[in-house]
Formats: sequence, C-alpha cells, structure tokens
Amino acid sequence: MIISHKYKFIFIKTRKTAGSSIQIYLSEQCGETDIVSTIDRPERPYRPRNYRGLYNPLPELMERNSAASVFKTLGRFLTLKKFQSHIKAREVRDRVPKSVWDGFYKFTVERNPWDKVLSHYHFVRQRYDRYAQDISFDEYLRTADLPHNFRKYTDIEGNIIVDRVVRYENLNEELGEVFGRLGVPFEGSLGAQEKSHYRKDRRPYQDIYTEEQKLLVAELFSREIEMLGYEF
Repeated sequence: MIISHKYKFIFIKTRKTAGSSIQIYLSEQCGETDIVSTIDRPERPYRPRNYRGLYNPLPELMERNSAASVFKTLGRFLTLKKFQSHIKAREVRDRVPKSVWDGFYKFTVERNPWDKVLSHYHFVRQRYDRYAQDISFDEYLRTADLPHNFRKYTDIEGNIIVDRVVRYENLNEELGEVFGRLGVPFEGSLGAQEKSHYRKDRRPYQDIYTEEQKLLVAELFSREIEMLGYEF
C-alpha cells in the first residue's frame, strides 16, 4: 500500500498481482513524506516509510471472525502499524483525512482467478516450509488461504470503492495509462518482477486444470468473476 502526496494517489495492494513489484517501483518515485508500507521479504532494495501511527482499530475488529485475526489486528495496533502492505481500501478510507480519500486517485490490480490461483499455489510450495512443498493442487484448493482480493477494494456492501481496477493481463499498458494520468515517470515496464520465479511451469493455465478444478475455482472466486467479468 502506498499513499503519495507527491502524486496524489493511493495504491491498494492485492495478492498475486505484481503488487510487490509495483510497490517497489512506486516507492522509488515517491517523496520523503509519502506513506510506503512494508513488504514481506522483498527481493530488491526497498525503503518503507511513514507507515506507523495511531488509529482506531474498532471497525476492523468488528469485522474479524476468528481469534487469530483479532490478535493480528491488535498486534498491528499495539506496534503502531497504521498502514500495512495488504490493507483494505475501506480501512485506508477510515485512517486518512476525507480530503485525501476524496481527492486522491485510488487504484489496484486484479488478475484472472484461475491464473492467480495457480501462481499462488507455486508460491506457497516454494516460499513456505518444507511441508508445503509436497502439497498437491487439489489439496491446496481445499486447505490453503486462497488469494481472494475483492474485499481489498470493496466496501462492506461489496461495492468497488477504488477509481481503477487495473487488469494484470494488460499490466504494463494499463499502468502506463494510470501513471500517465498521475504524472508518475514510466517507460513501459516495472523491470524485474518480484516472486515471479516461484512458478516454474509456464504452460497456459487452461492446459493444467482438470474440469473439477476449473469449476471449483469458479465457485470459490464467484464474487471476483461476477464483478469483473473473468472467464476461463
């Protein structure tokens, strides 16, 4: 997540959509007073800043449905992590002045769920402990914390509250449009992509899914598919 007073934008980071690459790129363009959240184990030089501060945690706590998520929120509050990497847009809205939320251009990135899930599966297998390395794709679909993103850019009623949802499939082209609007320097590419090396199998996702897996992802990601019109 980035809030840039220099360029007047708010970037909402989603999962498995080149979010870390975008955040690293934008952090290099941002000013010293801009808010740049942390990234978990960045693979390139990266300098977060100005993300700590006090805030009211009650709205977030009221949404939590498990003890683990409550403790996670309280931990962030007690350590003054006002803005986290994957913070929801509606939480940002609660924590910034109304003039900033209303006046800044808000954007995020989303990805075809079937492609996104497959990318996340390889990420989980390679990034985490050795027990995940042998997990099958079917077991992953049944048990993993899947990369649902729609809550990151919608309000509590499910309405999209950002100005632009960039399509990952057209990433450089659409980022070029957004950055051109904002005046952010961009030469058509983010450079090296963070975490892209975890996926070794580069076949099209359509060649990998079974019919049962295809239908299961369609069910699990029905909200994102309905909102943004994705197809297999």
